[in-house]
Amino acid sequence: MKKRFTFLLLGLSVSLVFLYTVTPVSTLFHYLIKTERSMASLDVNRVKVGELEIEYLRGGSGPQLVLLHGFGADKDNWNRLSGYLVDQFDVIAIDLPGFGNSTKNIALDYDVASQVDRLHRITAAIGLEKFSLAGSSMGGYIAGNFAAQYPNSVDKLWLISPFGVEGAQISDMFAATKKGLAPIVLPKTEAEFSALFDFLFVEPPFIPSPIIRYLASQVSENIAINSKIFEQIHRMKNGEPHPDLPLDKVLNHYKGPVLVSWGDKDRVLHVSGASVLKQVIPHARLAVMTDVGHLPMVEVPSATAESFLTFTNAH
Repeated sequence: MKKRFTFLLLGLSVSLVFLYTVTPVSTLFHYLIKTERSMASLDVNRVKVGELEIEYLRGGSGPQLVLLHGFGADKDNWNRLSGYLVDQFDVIAIDLPGFGNSTKNIALDYDVASQVDRLHRITAAIGLEKFSLAGSSMGGYIAGNFAAQYPNSVDKLWLISPFGVEGAQISDMFAATKKGLAPIVLPKTEAEFSALFDFLFVEPPFIPSPIIRYLASQVSENIAINSKIFEQIHRMKNGEPHPDLPLDKVLNHYKGPVLVSWGDKDRVLHVSGASVLKQVIPHARLAVMTDVGHLPMVEVPSATAESFLTFTNAH
């Protein structure tokens, strides 16, 4: 599966070089996403949960693994990683409320407690009882709090560069906000989006410049709701985040298996958060990746998947 997925990625890159010169950008973007999903054996599903419409990707077979994306992202952040996991897991990547193609209602609250409650209802509506749970950045903050609140529902917990570690050193992003600069994860222009893209990665994945422009336009359309969610998740005071339910407090007595993955060149959330979590959860396993940024599942999907497979085989 790994070799096939790598080969298909190379073929896709060659095809994109040709296609982006002759195809409308929006069409090319949707083709790219559809192809990545197909390569990872993921299908689009929707479920209604009360007032919410939730879209998610699902594919593979084996124990269930739920994936939660970070702030400003969506379920397709997991496509490249999922291609390495679907042979062993029933992968379920959810668009969290407020993001992607799930309900975006600016009148709702999106603080961590609200999102944990919604995740509990979403997983029940999908028919999940006990599953492994992974989250990146904001998704890791939500995943950790979900596991603390519903420990019997979570088999294994996988935190990837999670937000919400109060004892971590200040990151480059929050050092900038302390100086009065806007959070780089809230871009408003194409130039700001390009700067964010470079900020997230050490070695950015290849994406044609027209796609970058298209993604930037989509981000600007969601600036109002993204700004609200950013504030409710981060609770900024004097340029510093003050999370409602810090992971280094809520997971203090957590007993389930935990893997913490982090890129050592993460500029959004400082890698020192990994060692803080290890102190709080002594039985947790750490996977700190060298020369990797904030989104290891996008930047180095094979190595990121391998660390989780090794972890699961040991438990």
